[in-house]
Amino acid sequence: MEDVDRISDLPDSILTHILSFLSTKEAVGTSILSSRWRYIFTLVPNLHFDLSFISFFDKPLSLHETSLDRFHLKCREMIHGPRVYSWISTAVRRGVKHLDISISPDQFTSPGIMFTCRSLTTLKLDFTCSVLDVPRGVPFPNLKTLHLKSVEFLSDDTTKCLLSSCNNLEDLVIAHCNIENLFNFTISHHLLEIDYTFHEVLSKLPEKVAYCLLSKLKVMEILGFRNDKDVIEKAKYILKNVGALQKLTIRTLSNISKAKKLKISEVLLGSPRESKHCCILIV
Repeated sequence: MEDVDRISDLPDSILTHILSFLSTKEAVGTSILSSRWRYIFTLVPNLHFDLSFISFFDKPLSLHETSLDRFHLKCREMIHGPRVYSWISTAVRRGVKHLDISISPDQFTSPGIMFTCRSLTTLKLDFTCSVLDVPRGVPFPNLKTLHLKSVEFLSDDTTKCLLSSCNNLEDLVIAHCNIENLFNFTISHHLLEIDYTFHEVLSKLPEKVAYCLLSKLKVMEILGFRNDKDVIEKAKYILKNVGALQKLTIRTLSNISKAKKLKISEVLLGSPRESKHCCILIV
């Protein structure tokens, strides 16, 4: 009795759903099975690429016929800038919603077209100290999550152009960024969570407390907490001014003893708190 390929007879929607559980490399590999499977992978709405698959990248992206839900590129080796621009442009043209780019380019400037994508709800960039050049009139009405790591902020104006356009931003992460060119930092008043890796350039506490801190910020985590007066004052400042704070997590350095942690907790628990329901966790 002749074998019957019942799987290939399934409709495109079901085959696409099956391929969505595979890695992008595995999904593209199904194109050699038969003529029926040749372009099915182009209908998968999620694309994830890393260095092991970089040489196969252009074909699946250029053949992609449907809108993209997620586009993830991770490459920590040297990569040609114009090639990255082309990939990002294609993802934007496909109306991508979740864009996650982690690369180590040389003298790489963020492509302007990335900031024209109105469909974005999540934007995560790790550019290894490359310039974040944001054009005016950035349209990010749907952006709720913004993670910036190892990028260089060009100026107050470009940063304001980016953050002022994110009216629905809820989750902001800024880590290991070069902010020497910044003097003012304005963020969305809808922000619920912020993850910021401290730089000495922001060591001075502002006299006027931002509105988002007073009434919106609910969760905050401080990493690499040291047992010195300056850092403890920062924590006390947060407790004193953040009225909506529900949870403050302090992760101390590994060399902080249990006795010192206990002393820190006594100091913070005894300091004035605007939020009477704030939970303080020291680990």
